[in-house]
Amino acid sequence: MFKPFLSSFALVLAVAGARAQTSSFLCVHCDRKIVVKSKSDLAKKCAVCKCGVAASACRPAKPAKPATKAQVGKYLVELRVPEEGLFAGEQVDVEFRLSDTTHSDPIEGKRGVPNAQPRATVTMPSMPGMPVVRPKIHSEGVPGDYGVELFFPHGGTFQVGLLLTPPGEKPLRTSFSVNVNDAEARRSIAKPKPYSVEMLDFPKDARAGQPIDLHLEIKDTKTDQIVRDFDVAHTKLIHLIVVSKDLGWFAHEHPEQQADGSFRLPQTFPAGGDYLVFADVAPKDKGSQVISTSVHVAGPGGNWSKKLAPTTGKVAVDGIVAEFQPTETPIPIGKTTVVSFHLRDEATGQPVNDLEPYLGAHGHLMIIHQDGQAFVHSHPAEDAAAAKLIRQGEVRFTARFPKPGIYKAWAQFQRHGKVVTLPFVFEVK
Repeated sequence: MFKPFLSSFALVLAVAGARAQTSSFLCVHCDRKIVVKSKSDLAKKCAVCKCGVAASACRPAKPAKPATKAQVGKYLVELRVPEEGLFAGEQVDVEFRLSDTTHSDPIEGKRGVPNAQPRATVTMPSMPGMPVVRPKIHSEGVPGDYGVELFFPHGGTFQVGLLLTPPGEKPLRTSFSVNVNDAEARRSIAKPKPYSVEMLDFPKDARAGQPIDLHLEIKDTKTDQIVRDFDVAHTKLIHLIVVSKDLGWFAHEHPEQQADGSFRLPQTFPAGGDYLVFADVAPKDKGSQVISTSVHVAGPGGNWSKKLAPTTGKVAVDGIVAEFQPTETPIPIGKTTVVSFHLRDEATGQPVNDLEPYLGAHGHLMIIHQDGQAFVHSHPAEDAAAAKLIRQGEVRFTARFPKPGIYKAWAQFQRHGKVVTLPFVFEVK
């Protein structure tokens, strides 16, 4: 289905027992979080950072404190984020309260406002191309208390917008910025995902080199019912990413929806082995969801390299020479960042300035962790600044890497009517 808007923030952890207290600082030059046990360690950490700034230039970082209250006229809106925080990949019921500050009881406090016809939207400012989520809202049984059913496909900063209409009043709007942790940050048992993808009638004797009818459906895990209604995301109802388990082979396909809501795609696998199947879909008003399954195909193994080593230098495919450049070094973990692709014409050496829209965007970037568990599907921004860079041969994508390890990326661009796929391998540590 992740993707520069987060600043590093610090947590001061009081550790029980004999452990010393740790503190975090932000380097004023590179804004990198530096965790130390004592001030004397700071210079050493800065040297590792290679920013060339003296230790005295580092400043204590302040914890991020997103606002959870908003005053709109005489009304107060309070968002009750769980104490443990919010985590990607799981559905959570988050309460909010609408109260009238002009009516206050010494015991019950400000009067709650029921029947406010609440509506909500969830967006990610750093990824304006993501479908808008319109989550369900229900009354919690206490006047003025409501619950909104939220799901975040990945970590980052999201915007929760509320439209409330108190009885007899004009609609009022407010919004809250919420920080969502990566799923890998959860230490307790993760909650189940709201949707799953199931492969139907996949042949047990499927062999490489022979056409196979991929038949799949998206199901609601609560009701076990097939999902039939989807929002269009980048001109398609579904983006299906199929890769060999060793990440040596890649395909980006778009199955056709059938009358019963399922999807079909004729697919020929090039070699025997295990394949990972990622379905990037947006169930109606629920936002982007990336769900996965796997299949096995019999036959001889692939003739591609099984070694997943970081790419050194540039990659040339179909007349385009590309260079992968992260905007932050090292690539941060658990923080939204920007990665850049510099594209040149292989024949002339000049910047590629004639990219064409492909599936509603000037580029698509798919990134998968070596363990097959972390997946990123990103697109360039659609503003004037991004358009200017694209005309100069530079395409930027927002991404987020939830854990260290080796990642493989496939950047896709359309030029002269042909889609060009450029693979890169890199390490995040």
